[in-house]
Amino acid sequence: MSKIEPQEKASVKHSLSVCDVMRDNTNEVIMKIESLLPSYIENFADLQEEGLRIARDFFGTCYIAEKEFLDNMGVDQKAIESFDKYFKILTKTTVSEIEMMSNLQKTFVENTMSAMKSYDDYVKLALSSYAKMLEYATAMTKI
Repeated sequence: MSKIEPQEKASVKHSLSVCDVMRDNTNEVIMKIESLLPSYIENFADLQEEGLRIARDFFGTCYIAEKEFLDNMGVDQKAIESFDKYFKILTKTTVSEIEMMSNLQKTFVENTMSAMKSYDDYVKLALSSYAKMLEYATAMTKI
């Protein structure tokens, strides 16, 4: 009889529940997504950096190629100053819009996190009620 008991304990030890299967496999998927997050962020940052580098190089090349040509055209200095003022306004507007979009994105993330926290609180409350109901149902079936 003592030989049978360890085998029974071993079989009980290796039994799985549906909840174990769901938890373990869900955790594996979540851990994979979490492990890739830094790489996703880095890839998009690299993509943006390359796009900005290309834009900077484009205007740098144009500057070198066209500076002497435009300087020799004899464009009125007041026209250039007006063009500069106009471009400064466009630049300030663009920088302001970039800042607004950044703030909008920050607010979106904060609101989404708040909604997720509220959802998490609701799910925990619902699961607590569900656990109490299962406890009650289990107690009732033992009678």
